[in-house]
Amino acid sequence: MGAEQYSQHAATPPTTAGPAAARPTSKIATSWLFWPLLVSNLLLSLLCIANLGLISSTIAWQFDQKHNVRSYTIHWPQTTFDLNVEPARLWVEQVHISLAAAAYGVLLGLFGTYVAWRIRRSTRPLKSTPTLLLLNLPATILTLSALVYVFVITYRTTKQAIRVPVAANIQGSNYGEFTWTPETWLTAVLDLPLADLQIHDEIKSMVAAMVAWRWMLVPIFIVEIIACGVTMVAWWKLRKGVAAREDADTMVQK
Repeated sequence: MGAEQYSQHAATPPTTAGPAAARPTSKIATSWLFWPLLVSNLLLSLLCIANLGLISSTIAWQFDQKHNVRSYTIHWPQTTFDLNVEPARLWVEQVHISLAAAAYGVLLGLFGTYVAWRIRRSTRPLKSTPTLLLLNLPATILTLSALVYVFVITYRTTKQAIRVPVAANIQGSNYGEFTWTPETWLTAVLDLPLADLQIHDEIKSMVAAMVAWRWMLVPIFIVEIIACGVTMVAWWKLRKGVAAREDADTMVQK
C-alpha cells in the first residue's frame, strides 16, 4: 500500500512548473518592443512640439500685425502708398488643421511613451495598447489631410503677385485680387519695396517659419506611420505571448 502511494505521488508532475516557465518566455518575447515604441513616440512628441511652437508663433505674429501694425508703407518709384497687412481673401483653414494635427501628435506621443513603459514591465495584454493603436489611426489621417491640403493650397497660390497699380488705388482697403495663404501673401509682399527694413526682416523670418512648419508635416507623418506599425506589432506580440501561456497552463492542468 505504501509503495503504491509513493508511486502515484512520484508520477504526479508539479503544477507550478508550467506557468512559471511560460512567464519568462512571454516577457522575453515582448521586452524588445520597449525601445522601438518609446523612441517612435518620443520623437513624435518632440516633432509635434516643435511644429506647434512654429505654427503658434506665426499665428501670434499675424494677429499682432493685423491689430497693431495694420498696414505696410510701400516706396514705389513716383508713388508711396500703404498696403493693408492682409488681403481680402485669405485661406487659414490649413493653418488650423496643421495646428490640430500638431497638438494631437503631442498628446499621442506622450501617451505612447507611457504605454511603452507599461509594456516593458508587463507580460499580459494591456488595455492601453489597443487604445493607442486606435488613437494612432485618426492621428495619421489628420496629419495626411493637413499635409495634402497645405501643399495643394500653397502650390495653387504660389505664383501670384501683388499688382502695384491695383494696390496703390485701394488704400485703406484689403487687396482684393486672388485668394492667398499667409505664406504666399507675405512672400508677395516681400517682392515689393517696403519702406521699413525691419518690417521686411520680420516678414522674411515669418515666411521662413511658415515654410518650416509646412515641411515639418512630412517627418511627422512618417513617424506617425512608424509609431502605428510598432504599436500594432506590440499589440499582436502581447496577445500571441499570452495565448501561448494560456495554452501551456491548460496542458499542465490536463
